[in-house]
Amino acid sequence: MKTGIRAAAAGLTVAIGMAATAQAQTRDDIQTLQAQINSLQAQLRSLEKKTEEAADLDSVPEIKKAEPAPEMRTRDKMFEWNLRGRIFADKAWINDSDDSANIDASEFRTARLGIEGKAWKSVKYKMEADFADNEVDVKDAYLEWGGPVSITMGQFKTPNSMDEQTSSRHITFMERATFTDAFDFARELGVAIGAGTDTASFTAGVFQGGNGTGNEDEGYVIAARGHYAFELENGWAHVGASFRHRDIGDDQSDLRYRVRPPAHLSDRFINTGRIADSDTFYGIEGAVIYGPFHAAAEYGIQEANLSAPAAGQSDPTFEGYYIEAGWFVTGEQKGYKGSSGTMDRPKVDAPVHEGGLGAWQIAARYDVTDLSDEGIFGGEQENITFGVNWYLNRHTRIMANYTTSDVKDAFLVAANGADGANDIDSFGLRFQVDW
Repeated sequence: MKTGIRAAAAGLTVAIGMAATAQAQTRDDIQTLQAQINSLQAQLRSLEKKTEEAADLDSVPEIKKAEPAPEMRTRDKMFEWNLRGRIFADKAWINDSDDSANIDASEFRTARLGIEGKAWKSVKYKMEADFADNEVDVKDAYLEWGGPVSITMGQFKTPNSMDEQTSSRHITFMERATFTDAFDFARELGVAIGAGTDTASFTAGVFQGGNGTGNEDEGYVIAARGHYAFELENGWAHVGASFRHRDIGDDQSDLRYRVRPPAHLSDRFINTGRIADSDTFYGIEGAVIYGPFHAAAEYGIQEANLSAPAAGQSDPTFEGYYIEAGWFVTGEQKGYKGSSGTMDRPKVDAPVHEGGLGAWQIAARYDVTDLSDEGIFGGEQENITFGVNWYLNRHTRIMANYTTSDVKDAFLVAANGADGANDIDSFGLRFQVDW
């Protein structure tokens, strides 16, 4: 009996010991499992933090490209901003047969700095100011909503003339054709609606004075331009037309028409004086680019409505036109934007910084502006210009222009003498860089 009790007691002791051991093992397993859970939670928190940081990177700017100035944008492409600018340093020698001009001078033709970009993908903006002559002159300053139809609001050029719409960075000569200046194509404050494709466009707008005019009644301007481009096997063909009507306000001075020879430091040798309270412009344009050769031409008329006509005097019609041609000796091709119908920068095959000769272009232009009609003797000016362009790279070039100008019937300009005639010779150099 005692033996059985002892055996039962021993069995109970073993069972209790085994239960205690199992309980201890369970506690260890629980602690191990809890440690694993804590580790997983820590890893999850770290992963969540990294995910949040990765999401924040969408708003961190990155460099889109850097030629020649960096263009920045956020990684989600919602915002973009690009630094823009240009410097044109000019030297000119100008004299005339009547000895009224003997110019040997230099200037910064332009010294601009600005920014352009996008906000919330679909809204473009641009702000650019010119600091030449130690003054601040606001140039483009606008917002543009883009889509199949674009709406532009702010200060920008009225849509007229291929030569005028082409940036001064990409025109063939140091100055545009003289009629664009004589007819006063300019930037105005307004709103324009445009539509187009890769080869065609149409833009129309309503404007009312430029920035800083300060007039209480600025009148209005209505302007429109359209173009179509034909893509060729090795180039482009372009046709277009534009229209503008201006009506000055009650407190503005009358409109006048005047122009220099195609040299900005020159005096003006044709000038109508202030004669009109409204005018209307009609222009046609055409161009062809084929391999290294290009040609372009425009013709425009300006119908001026006299503010105080003499008895029996009709309103005058002035005209201007040009034809130009150029050839890249080194084989490059003049750039062209089919979407806007404007000239663009060429691609330089062998830039100087890579040990090449750059791109060399020779060009010539015949250019006429006639401001004499119906008893208004503002004068007629014929210009023949020869030019050489040396592109060191896509964004830098050196230009040389020689122009001979013939003036006649300009009786309203004292610099021409009693016969209203004059001959002007001008030679100019430009050192240009843009970014």
